[in-house]
Amino acid sequence: MKKPVDIKELVFASISQGNEIVKIEKLPVNEAGQEQIRFSIWSQGKMRSHPLSLTQKELVTLLQAAIREGILSRDFTSELHSVNEI
Repeated sequence: MKKPVDIKELVFASISQGNEIVKIEKLPVNEAGQEQIRFSIWSQGKMRSHPLSLTQKELVTLLQAAIREGILSRDFTSELHSVNEI
């Protein structure tokens, strides 16, 4: 049985989008140390069920925050950089 995610284990970066908060969260998946990245939008302390829509500038700001907070790894940023070189 999968262990429920402890909210204290969640690491995230966020930006404001009007009255809502947009987050990139690093979620532990299992005891083997695997992790997933979740993009979400929150309003009044609850995750919204509608899709996340961002401008390119907002996306860059969110990605920058996630890099600063250690949510996105150096490997990820290196791969992203290599895509730009194509």
